[in-house]
Amino acid sequence: SYRYVDWFLTVPLLLVELVAVLGLAKAVSSSLLKRLVPAAAAMIALGYPGDAKLDLLPMAAGGWGGEAAVWGLLSTIPFLYIMYVLWFEMKKSLDSQSARVRSLFQTLRVLLIATWGVYPMVI
Repeated sequence: SYRYVDWFLTVPLLLVELVAVLGLAKAVSSSLLKRLVPAAAAMIALGYPGDAKLDLLPMAAGGWGGEAAVWGLLSTIPFLYIMYVLWFEMKKSLDSQSARVRSLFQTLRVLLIATWGVYPMVI
């Protein structure tokens, strides 16, 4: 459970850093962060009950595995939203940036998707 406390702090911070280094307009950065940070926190918070095998849902007989799958699915929803924002919404914000910044962001985005893409399988 300590790793979830760590992730609850570090995953939103990673997204804050990603937005900060792009040097976007303050309004654009603020808008992105208002969407990314809560989604990251929700993703981690929803993944914890399934991993910790907490019996929180009124599940029918069938054991813990069904409940873990429900929590895994629920935590994947904010994950997919984060990926959507990183792939589509942030791209709109980069039109006013230099070619170098756009290139670096493309690399960062692919790296994040490649490494975080295994998230639904880890849950």
